[in-house]
Amino acid sequence: MVKTNKDNLLEIALQGEITHTAIPSTYTTTWDNRSQMSLGRGGIVYNVKVGDPCYGWELGDNVEPGVSADGTDNDRAKGGFRNLSNVGNRVKVLSGEAKGSWGTVIGKVGYLPDRSHHVVMHFKQEVIDDLTVGDKVQIRAKGAGHKFLDYPGVAVVSCSPELVEAWGIEEKGGKLHVPVTKVVPMDYVGQGAGGSPPQASNWDIQTQSPDAVEFCRDLRFGDIVLLEDTLSYYGRGYYHGAVTVGVVITGPSNHMGHGIGVSTLLSCKEGQIVPKVDPDVNLKRMLELED
Repeated sequence: MVKTNKDNLLEIALQGEITHTAIPSTYTTTWDNRSQMSLGRGGIVYNVKVGDPCYGWELGDNVEPGVSADGTDNDRAKGGFRNLSNVGNRVKVLSGEAKGSWGTVIGKVGYLPDRSHHVVMHFKQEVIDDLTVGDKVQIRAKGAGHKFLDYPGVAVVSCSPELVEAWGIEEKGGKLHVPVTKVVPMDYVGQGAGGSPPQASNWDIQTQSPDAVEFCRDLRFGDIVLLEDTLSYYGRGYYHGAVTVGVVITGPSNHMGHGIGVSTLLSCKEGQIVPKVDPDVNLKRMLELED
């Protein structure tokens, strides 16, 4: 088991509310000059969940699985909700018909039409059926300041202790062998560079070129992927030899430079992370998430 500082992490409450689905406008122009209505950004998506395929959703563009929420009140409170929440944290519904129900944070996205962000959450179907836009939720957030004690060169980003313990990371020869579904070449990495901090928002795997589409065709929401030559330390950008490991949290896009969203979990620049490819690595199995 990788040694961490989990016992010294603060566990805090973060409150937000379920968002409404957001679209840039009634129609947008795709990368190949077609007019398209784009659905699936935020809100409540009843029939797409972690473990489902990223492709195949009609009019879907950057579809977010399950339920999306953002912080409330002022910008400081919203920033806390977005940056201090962690994949694997538990979420409690505070209002509405589903009050008292629990769910799990499964990722974070940015680049919304109004420049807002979403924290994406998984709930059982019976809970989702009772949720409404505007319902209040509270995250029991633990993970800010998370470190691997013997690997100071590895950044742990928005990753809960529960996820790390369920991941199956192994230590061999002074390196961390991390289970991932797929290794993604830097050529396919699009939007995300320059964004800061890495705790909020996401990277995108571009899904316009036919070879990229074919490469990504089998990805599912909740898959763990490794992005080559991509650094997510105190910002996000290209860095030769670096890697970013993250969770697939949105579906593909028909807009140039956009695509399958990846929420950062780990990153390093000096080869401390070695991918261990396993097609079954997915949050649904790792966190034992119920349908």
